[in-house]
This record gives sequence, C-alpha cells and structure tokens, in this order.
Amino acid sequence: MNDHPELTVSAPLVPGHPSWGTFFDRLQGAEGCNFREDEWTCFGDHRACIAILTAMGLAQPTIAATLSKFKARGGYCDCEVVLNVGGRWRR
Repeated sequence: MNDHPELTVSAPLVPGHPSWGTFFDRLQGAEGCNFREDEWTCFGDHRACIAILTAMGLAQPTIAATLSKFKARGGYCDCEVVLNVGGRWRR
C-alpha cells in the first residue's frame, strides 16, 4: 500500500525532507524498531527502513540513495538510523 502517492521523487528522504517526520515516527514505532523505555527491536539491517520507505511510495533507486545517505552518517541498520541519523543530522 502506498501511503503517500505523491512521493515519487528521486531525492533521498533525509532529515529536512517534508516526509522525514512521518518516516522517522514510523521507524521508531511498532512498525520499525518499536523503541520502548530501554529496549527495541533491530535485526542489524535496514529491513524496517526499506519496508516503510516502500510503503511511503519511494522507488527502489531512491531507497538505495536514502540508505547510502544513512550509512554515510552512521546509520548501518534500522536502530542506528534512529540513534545516529535522526537527531544529529548535519548537512
């Protein structure tokens, strides 16, 4: 299901993008890492990022570019995107 059919852009979805908040909230929530008081779920890959970005309507090349941006900033898996990328993004 495409939650945001308008998201057919080719630019990576990174902080500052109009849909970043939606993506980040979903990644932190039960659909992603399910952050709780002192624990969360992560499989050491980007499976939740990919699933959420796909559901939001991003094409595979855009998802690949987004993941590349995450990795360049220490986001090598879903939880690291939240912990290392989400709150400390610097251009």
